[in-house]
Amino acid sequence: MEKLHSLKRLMNPDTQCPGEEPLAHSQWLALILISRQEGIGIKELAAQLGISSSAATQLVDGLVAKGVILRQTSPDDRRALRLSLPEESRQKIEAMKVQRLERFCAVFSSLDDDEFRTLIGLLDKVVTNSQTKLKEVV
Repeated sequence: MEKLHSLKRLMNPDTQCPGEEPLAHSQWLALILISRQEGIGIKELAAQLGISSSAATQLVDGLVAKGVILRQTSPDDRRALRLSLPEESRQKIEAMKVQRLERFCAVFSSLDDDEFRTLIGLLDKVVTNSQTKLKEVV
């Protein structure tokens, strides 16, 4: 179990840039979703994060206060809010993607192609089995 925790720590880069206030994991997830779905609404964001609309609103409020997302009224429905990213946030997300890919390559560089395929096959088996077992429990 300790090895899995170590691997998780290695795979998760710091979620902050030097000199900036760190973002929580949930905030980074929200940023990624907003970057992939420009103009997403709070209800849709909440559904995709698996949280309540009120929790998503609090999450969005924090991100707006930090200046990392924009919240604008929908042109179609003035009651609805649409979320987007300023250019600076897009650039940070792209930098994080590069950092994550570099980290991924460094972590798994000791495996040859066959070993890596075996690892992926085993992980796929564990994930698939876990999803099936957890559905039975719920």
